Amino acid sequence: MYYNGAKIFLVSFLVSLITSIIVCIVFLFLIPVGKSGGDVVIPDLTGSTPEQARVIAENRGLLLVVGGEEESEKFADNQICRQAPLPGSIVRSKSSITVFISKGSSNVIIPELKGMGLSEATMRLNELGLHISDIKTEEHATIEKDKIISTMPPSGSRAKKGDAITIVLSGGLEMIEVPRVIGRALSTAKRIIEERGFSVGSISYEVSTEIDVGIVMVQSPRSGTKAKKGSKVDLTVATVLNQ
Repeated sequence: MYYNGAKIFLVSFLVSLITSIIVCIVFLFLIPVGKSGGDVVIPDLTGSTPEQARVIAENRGLLLVVGGEEESEKFADNQICRQAPLPGSIVRSKSSITVFISKGSSNVIIPELKGMGLSEATMRLNELGLHISDIKTEEHATIEKDKIISTMPPSGSRAKKGDAITIVLSGGLEMIEVPRVIGRALSTAKRIIEERGFSVGSISYEVSTEIDVGIVMVQSPRSGTKAKKGSKVDLTVATVLNQ
């Protein structure tokens, strides 16, 4: 019984050994893996420089061909932005990979220029490849005169290098002459003040024996002076002492 078991084991061992040898022979001589003329997986070259890509390709037994330059928002200047065949494709050794080099993007984001002076804004736009085509002026209550209120297109918008930008500058608030309302009835004084582009501020009352009740005695600012359009004019109105 021991002899039969040993014989069976020996036969099984020899069969396994011969099978393994046959498999190795087929693998080495019939399947050309790693040999010249075999199949190669295309590597992902996007994001690499042409020099880096050439080294990677040659190490895989492939040839690198530069197909030209393209604009790309995703890849920086001088990086590979597209390739053919695509990464993961299987080709024969010595095949070529055509790559396209990014020359950056012509799109830029219009910066926030609000509150800047014209010369500073011009330099900022020129750095981005943009230029000013038109300058408009508008009154503004809070932005200093000759400072930028806004741009057209507005900040945050996309534009192409070489595009023209319109700048809207603050003219500040218009300075206009304060009208004279002393000696006028309060209702009339209010109307005149508003018609001239001002607003009525505080109204106080003061006893007077010389000026009729309801007549404006004092105004601030004084008439004839200049003040910002829309600013307030305070009034003091005559009244009588309560009995």
